[in-house]
Amino acid sequence: MQRIFFEHRIMGNNALYIFAALTLVMLLAACFGGELLNLSVIGFEVICPFITAVAVGEWGKTRADANFDIVAAQSRSLFPWVAARYAAPFLAASLFASGNILIVFFIRQEMNIGEMLLLYFPTAFFLSTLCALCGICFSEEHIATMIAGSFWLVSMLARALLRIPAVQYSYLFIRFAGDTNNIWLINKITLMLISLGLWGVIYLCQARQSVHPRLRNCARS
Repeated sequence: MQRIFFEHRIMGNNALYIFAALTLVMLLAACFGGELLNLSVIGFEVICPFITAVAVGEWGKTRADANFDIVAAQSRSLFPWVAARYAAPFLAASLFASGNILIVFFIRQEMNIGEMLLLYFPTAFFLSTLCALCGICFSEEHIATMIAGSFWLVSMLARALLRIPAVQYSYLFIRFAGDTNNIWLINKITLMLISLGLWGVIYLCQARQSVHPRLRNCARS
């Protein structure tokens, strides 16, 4: 937990200002969006998970961090650092999303709070985990955000694939696209399991990070 607080300090106050501005936008949409806008679905299955993925990609950089070699040289395993670097922006973005869920619930009352949370967390967890995985694979900045954002956009454009029954169980935005078979809960469980599998890959990649001995000795001296 202390490591997560330290990573949150590195993030600074910019995240707070951005989340506050986005909360104001969500408040205005909730008040003036009209009855044709299903804000509970589009806001927490589509928009907020994307914002969470961007937050993890931009504030949770790992291999693209300028101090990556130093951290790697001083650590037998990079997984605790990668997990803490991921957790800080993810928890901050999830706190912002939870506040917006309360706002939308009390103003519009389109669906209950628990249902909106179930729409948000699995989708956000998957997209942000994809960012974390790309973050340990590429040393260029913004690549992880670009890949997760491209996957988000392609998923939005690929609604026609829902005609294939198997796709419905792993499609990111099942409620937004129209859950004709009422399998959205199974869909979200599937996304959670896939995300946990991706974290298993991250653990295997970072649990025994090998670093050149000279680099390790220089970092410790």
